[in-house]
Amino acid sequence: MNIFISIVVFIFFIVLLVVGVYNSEDVTVDLLVSRIGPIPMGAVIASSVIFGVAFACIIGVIDGIKIRIMNSQLRKQVGRIEEECDVLRLQLARQAAPSAGREETPEPAPWRDSAPS
Repeated sequence: MNIFISIVVFIFFIVLLVVGVYNSEDVTVDLLVSRIGPIPMGAVIASSVIFGVAFACIIGVIDGIKIRIMNSQLRKQVGRIEEECDVLRLQLARQAAPSAGREETPEPAPWRDSAPS
């Protein structure tokens, strides 16, 4: 799967390179507070791709940090639950140990003369 994703990303960048080379006309970019230009269209496309990839990477890193924190919390919770389970097993074993030495005979079920109604 990683090879497939790598190939798709490589093809995407090749297509962007070709589009950038074929669009060499100069353009003016109007931003909120200023105007940049004239700049080749390929440079505008390349800078857009770079900023998009950087933004996606930042989001991925933040998401990865959140996942690691959640995994750490879950591991602590699993550890506490396992400890509680071990304590309960030990208590059950201690309760079962005194009665294990003596063998009790089960009482017979009471006899009924009448059929159930």
